[in-house]
Amino acid sequence: MLKSTTYVASWLVPFILIMLITGCNNTPKAQQPSTPSDSAAKPPVAASSDQVNKTVPETADPEPTPQATANPNDKVSLASVDSAHKPEEETEPVKPTHTKPKIDIQDPYNQAKPTLLGLTLKSAPDAVTGKYGKPKEQFQMDDETDPITVYDYTDFLVGFNKQNQLQFIDIRSSDINPGLNGLKLGQSTAAVFKALGKPDTNTSYVMTYKSKGAILKLDIDPKTDKVNSIKLFAE
Repeated sequence: MLKSTTYVASWLVPFILIMLITGCNNTPKAQQPSTPSDSAAKPPVAASSDQVNKTVPETADPEPTPQATANPNDKVSLASVDSAHKPEEETEPVKPTHTKPKIDIQDPYNQAKPTLLGLTLKSAPDAVTGKYGKPKEQFQMDDETDPITVYDYTDFLVGFNKQNQLQFIDIRSSDINPGLNGLKLGQSTAAVFKALGKPDTNTSYVMTYKSKGAILKLDIDPKTDKVNSIKLFAE
């Protein structure tokens, strides 16, 4: 009995030792705390300019957009361009207006001193222009013996011979007073008798009043019995 117990004990001791050894090997090792890697522990290093140039693709800088600056002369220049290209509006040419001379009769007609428009025959051109200004037009009536230079004042004409003496006066408008005691163009023969008296010659077409060196001639329209022309000319 003692032998068997000793035998069992001698067998159990190595078995227990084997189990203890086996158990120690299978015991999980304590997890060691992880330490940061060298790459994580090291601070980041700034990339060099060469590396940046290599990593970042080069792009062309965009051209700067020109900024419009307000120029006070722009409006003027634009207006000038517009006016240069803008077609001009068609306008009728303005006709020069001719001011009628003021008729101021200080010496009315009478047979002893025949006048018309206050002008006396054989007067110089200066006497006419000094009284009525420059004529609207001037032209010459051809005459073989004595050419006449005519001053046209629209409402009346005056003519000068080659000696520059007033040769005739011709009334053309009823708007002016010729200085015949109120008689004007367009009035009747009855008004002629009232203003000038009895004529030296009287036909259905012409009434004349003769003076020394002058003749006053009135043309009459027989249909209307009215004066349509008044002339004073040298005899």
